Amino acid sequence: MDRLPRTHPGVTSRTSTSTSVHSEEAIAALALNRTRGLLMGIAASAAVTAGIVVVLPGDPLATKIHVGALLAAALMAGFCAWRFSRPIASYVAYAQIGVLLTGFHFWGLFSAYCALVPLTLYIVAGMATRREAFVGTTVLVVTQGVFGALTILGVIEERGLVQPVPDFAPVWVQFVALGLVQGICVGAMVAGRQARARGAEILDQHNQTLLELARREALLAEAQADAKAARAAGQGGAGRFSDQTIDGFHLGEVLGRGAMGEIYAAQKAGDPELYAMKLLAPHLLSNQTARERFLRESAIVSELASEHVVRVIAVAPPDALLPYIVMERLTGRDLGELLKKVPVLPIDEVEQIVQQVARGLDTAHRAGIIHRDLKPSNIYAIGEGATRVWKLLDFGASKWRDGDGTLTHGQVVGTPAYMAPEQAQGKPVDARSDVYSLGIVLYRLVTGVPAVVGGDVPQMLQEVVFRVPVQPSKRAPVAPAIEAVIAIAIAKSPVHRFATAGELAAAFSAALDGSLDRALVKRANALLYDAPWGAHLRR
Repeated sequence: MDRLPRTHPGVTSRTSTSTSVHSEEAIAALALNRTRGLLMGIAASAAVTAGIVVVLPGDPLATKIHVGALLAAALMAGFCAWRFSRPIASYVAYAQIGVLLTGFHFWGLFSAYCALVPLTLYIVAGMATRREAFVGTTVLVVTQGVFGALTILGVIEERGLVQPVPDFAPVWVQFVALGLVQGICVGAMVAGRQARARGAEILDQHNQTLLELARREALLAEAQADAKAARAAGQGGAGRFSDQTIDGFHLGEVLGRGAMGEIYAAQKAGDPELYAMKLLAPHLLSNQTARERFLRESAIVSELASEHVVRVIAVAPPDALLPYIVMERLTGRDLGELLKKVPVLPIDEVEQIVQQVARGLDTAHRAGIIHRDLKPSNIYAIGEGATRVWKLLDFGASKWRDGDGTLTHGQVVGTPAYMAPEQAQGKPVDARSDVYSLGIVLYRLVTGVPAVVGGDVPQMLQEVVFRVPVQPSKRAPVAPAIEAVIAIAIAKSPVHRFATAGELAAAFSAALDGSLDRALVKRANALLYDAPWGAHLRR
């Protein structure tokens, strides 16, 4: 079993490293470009320096060693710049350190040449990995120290071109000077690592700013779409049937309006319980297709018996002049409303939502019913905290599995931002289409951003069918295991998704606990290999 951290944005007591990973990736990408330039610079400077060393009156043996090393470094660096590869570049960095060491023998242990060593270390430490910087610095300092000590003690003959330390300087003074040179080298490496860390920090801040701007833009588009729908539907106040009684239910104010009908507050004489009655919209009373569709919703909802599906109290008879559904009156708020106030919920609450919605969907699917319009506004919360219960609403777009009960005749029905690709194309749908929608809801919950930003409907449908959403961890700190679950849930092809909503919920809980099945991780990786996050797929 793969053990991955239980992590989520908005939960300050738990940590995530995904943001720093992205900054490290950005630093690494920048380092690749800088390394190519460094290789070209090494090739040119080594070749020029070799030419200069040849004409200088240095020790013949030291000259040969240094020139040979410089030419070898020039050839190697030039080849690597032409056939660039990150691992090869690392070896070139080590080779450059070897070239620097040969320079001590030619220029002198305490010559101005020593300034070139910390400068190179600073540059390499800012581009290399921590291990490369540590190993390179250690090799240089140790070798330089051994060479310097043997030279000071007279074991190695001093052949340096420049010898600024007087011959009469005590041995201990020369060792102090050698120690200072080595200290400067170590300091240069540390400064290079600190510069890299500061660069990563700045990139983190930049990424967070961009993410926040993207989140606000997405939420603004979502809010504009909601406002447009609200203006079109209207809500609250008295309605056409307010203060009237239908089959013993006295109707009060309008609780909401939709494309198919109006929902009124309702109460029965002598019954203290409050109800909600959904009536077919007045302008559709003479539309036979609309009447049949409304009655079909009545039949669908009345078939379901689950704590996580709105409870039906009564339905109008088939020959009723005014079709209606009487449901339990829900006191609370829908998930869409909650997300407007708290874009990213605590991870335990996200798990609760996914688990309970999955139970409601599985109940509907076992009854042969596909919801087809699962979205935050159709997920309703009753109560608070651990006792909160989440219920599925609005089965008006539902269909009977393997039947033609949608009355849409191949038309696209549902909300574009949350519908499955096959649904957007007007193809047959099944339980896995609702699984996709639940996966998109999960994406919204863990990132704080919709997977598909609201806008022009045809453009949104194109994005649903042909574009993989942006990687969740690029929207918010989301653990790889959670990304794997989402990747399977929102796969473009139904055959690649979880078979049931319950499977999705179980996998999500396992991802949070760090016990996600390795087979699911491999399955997600295979999907992302063929269709990476953010990719546009071929038609």
